Amino acid sequence: MSMTQRLSTHARRLLRAPQSVTERNTYYLYAEVIFAGFLSAAASFNAAYILRLGGSNALVGLMSSLPALVASLLYLPSARLLERRTHYMPWVVWSLFLARVGYALIALLPWITGRFLPELTVAILVAINVPSVLFSTGWSPMLSDVIAPRARATVLAWRSILSSATIAPLIFFAGRWLDSTTFPANYQWMYAIGWLGSGVIGIYLVSRIHVEPQVARTPIDRTRREKGSWLGALRSAEGAQRGFFRIVVNTLLFNLGAWMVGPLYMIFYVRELQASDGWVGTLGTLAHVGVITGYWLWRRIVRRIGEARSLLIAAPLTCVHALLVALVPHLGFILFVEFLINVIVAGVNLSHGVLFLELLPEGRKHSSTAIYSMIMNIGAFVCPLIGVALADRIGIVPTLIIGGAMRLAGALLFALFPVKQPEPRLRVAQSSSEGGAT
Repeated sequence: MSMTQRLSTHARRLLRAPQSVTERNTYYLYAEVIFAGFLSAAASFNAAYILRLGGSNALVGLMSSLPALVASLLYLPSARLLERRTHYMPWVVWSLFLARVGYALIALLPWITGRFLPELTVAILVAINVPSVLFSTGWSPMLSDVIAPRARATVLAWRSILSSATIAPLIFFAGRWLDSTTFPANYQWMYAIGWLGSGVIGIYLVSRIHVEPQVARTPIDRTRREKGSWLGALRSAEGAQRGFFRIVVNTLLFNLGAWMVGPLYMIFYVRELQASDGWVGTLGTLAHVGVITGYWLWRRIVRRIGEARSLLIAAPLTCVHALLVALVPHLGFILFVEFLINVIVAGVNLSHGVLFLELLPEGRKHSSTAIYSMIMNIGAFVCPLIGVALADRIGIVPTLIIGGAMRLAGALLFALFPVKQPEPRLRVAQSSSEGGAT
């Protein structure tokens, strides 16, 4: 069956009226991610917006790191709150609404005040991370609850494909729009449209997802709470589920280099290579075309050789991003690099995402998600500040090379300390009934 025929088959499945609760949940998951793409496309210009408002490099670094600091403090309280609720979905929906409504305020801000716009915009982006923490703490367990294990790779892959298929053209046209109209009104309209699609329609679709009531439980027992140690919670996870402990540690070390250089890319492109908003839009478009291509390719690789082997193949290749940008600082070549790296990253995200859902300990999904997310956000807070400070001292190009080397070293941990042993034989292709879940 050709790729066109496969896409046509999946399109018919998406468009037909869903019958069962599982099919309806999958339908809402697919539809929601399309409308969420409107705001994701607008948010991809956040760093460029801050820079064009006159914000400093340090402010761009803070925009990346401060939300992570806020999140690291709130994940465990969020998990305690959600795991005590038999119906946690209303909390997920309302927290998502509060997170997305912040972009409506960003769109209005230039009409409210003309002073301290870069600082106030970053402050809003940091503030909306408070409800975002509650949402993300409930999102992964919700996916684990509503998606059957055999269908997870398929559903996660198609959500990413649909998301990128939406974002790619939106970013392209948004970049052209930003270049052709007056600043900052061009950004205001972009953020407003993004909020209408994601903050209104998208949230309605999330609210339609049905999750069975859970047994209310206290995620962190009194003894651990008295100790007040997230490290103690992580150690208990090591004893109960070694695979989960390893995926936390490996992922943290794997991402350190990427977090460190993350804010530097847009600073490098806009400040040093003089990239326009149109180029930034094209960059985002090619990135999401790479995601579509990558998920189409990797979902077949994952199905055939398993998540563990797929992760071992894809993870080391991600280090080429920072290295190629540093060694060949040409805007045209960087467009190709962005496409290539997103083809590779799709393999990491898909295999890692399926493994993560599989390794969530039963009965402690929210608290385990919180522990994982809190530790990741501590790294995501510290590393961008280090990266910006290091780049100011030795330059962006050497810092990118250091970040790429760190990412390669982190990727090797998945081979040295595997989160799951690779399956001894090739997987058999999934049945057509599994495909019907999509």
